[in-house]
Amino acid sequence: MQKTSRRDFLKWTGMAAAATAAAGSGWISRVQAQQGVGPVDPSWHVLNRLTWGPTPADFDRIADMGIEGYIDWQLAPEFIPDPVVDEWLSKYPYLNGSAEDVYRATDRSDYVYTLVPWQRIYRAVYSERQLFERMVEFWTDHFNVPVGDLMGEKVVDDRVVIRQHALGNFRDMLLASAQSPAMLYYLNNAESVAEHPNENYAREVMELHTLGVDGGYTEDDVKAVARALTGFTVRSSADGEAFYFDISVHDQEPKEMLGHQLPGGRGIEDGLQVLDILATHPSTARFIATKLVRRFVSDNPPPSLIESAAGVFLTTSGDIRQTMRHILTSAEFMSSAYMKFRRPIDFMVAMLRALKPGLSFGDRPWLVWSLEDLGQLPWSWSPPNGYPDAAVAWMNTSGLLNRWNMALNFPYASDGWYEDIQLDLNAIVPQVRTADQLVSAAAAAVLGSPVRLTDQDRQALAAFVTDEGNPTLPLTEDIRNDKLPTLLGLLIASPQFQWT
Repeated sequence: MQKTSRRDFLKWTGMAAAATAAAGSGWISRVQAQQGVGPVDPSWHVLNRLTWGPTPADFDRIADMGIEGYIDWQLAPEFIPDPVVDEWLSKYPYLNGSAEDVYRATDRSDYVYTLVPWQRIYRAVYSERQLFERMVEFWTDHFNVPVGDLMGEKVVDDRVVIRQHALGNFRDMLLASAQSPAMLYYLNNAESVAEHPNENYAREVMELHTLGVDGGYTEDDVKAVARALTGFTVRSSADGEAFYFDISVHDQEPKEMLGHQLPGGRGIEDGLQVLDILATHPSTARFIATKLVRRFVSDNPPPSLIESAAGVFLTTSGDIRQTMRHILTSAEFMSSAYMKFRRPIDFMVAMLRALKPGLSFGDRPWLVWSLEDLGQLPWSWSPPNGYPDAAVAWMNTSGLLNRWNMALNFPYASDGWYEDIQLDLNAIVPQVRTADQLVSAAAAAVLGSPVRLTDQDRQALAAFVTDEGNPTLPLTEDIRNDKLPTLLGLLIASPQFQWT
């Protein structure tokens, strides 16, 4: 497959200056100030953050519902039908089965190893529950368990921990995670016994899942939590693996944790009390609020929004839905356009959603493995802290070049470049008469509106289409067919698409 060099990319379009400046904060103000961009449309901004990439149907819905109505609609995914995803999942029943069902499926076909990460992409592209899927991604990073040797357990963990509680109550999610075989195996708590308490999960549940590294706990607290959680393990049966509390290996001596006394002679109550203390602690509220604001608002979370969101989290006893509504309807959120850089998985899904009107997949879309090159294959981050959230982690030479290659190459799926993927560009960009109109139509398809382009960018793209000819002259079918794939690729590679 053709590869694109940085020099080729920069040579092809006047958008090069913006592309190379994208790593700097100056790009944001430059684009906002340039003629042709104008004020940010609030609906466009909301859709860019709540969805994995806005589509014409999303614009129609937000126009009908209003911004707050749309936010409330997306915050109630249980009332949103999702027929496309439901139909797709019905073909692979083991994805809704036990860990053993998944492993039996791998014995029948190696393709399961592709399908498991691909389901993450498919749901994000086609689900009507866009905000829910974004919350699933957030909590997947927060309660990270790499798939590794735990593929079956992770499929179950995704369903019963992350998806079941993604917009529910944080305490319930924390408890579900603490009792998940995937987490118990990954952080070694399944083997933690009174004689030798394992501190791995105890440390991470405080540092990464609740209080945060500066949350006020000590090494003695880590040891106490590890002791309180001894006996939290896994038992296998004919029905599969499940959480099991083994009191015979539980440390029943008195303990003290974060100033709380845990009396002796107890069993599972020790672990449950510890999880309650952690879930309701003010440091947890601040830590979770910070991470949510960083994901949905800005890499530099506004302190005012962190504090107010933490207050909602505390007063609602960890209600994720209400905390998110507060964040998404805040003034800080509404003024944060162009402050988030799409992570690799967000970039791929946004590209597929932009091309969705002409896109269809066969039974084996190997495209998911392209995310290995981009550095964010689903469920494949080995450390317990989850994939990085801030732009600085993804804005490097290799990462940007791989994005540009994907952006510029994928539209050539229309010419059969990708196995088991069909792409009809005419279903994405309507027939128009001139190069100017083609640029506008392509920008509307990829960016949501041609107004997102500066005048300089529009002129450069029109010059590319016409090979420096008159952009208002009639456009031939040969020129359209020759230039449209790269035109779409340049728009997908542009800073206007990378930043939301």
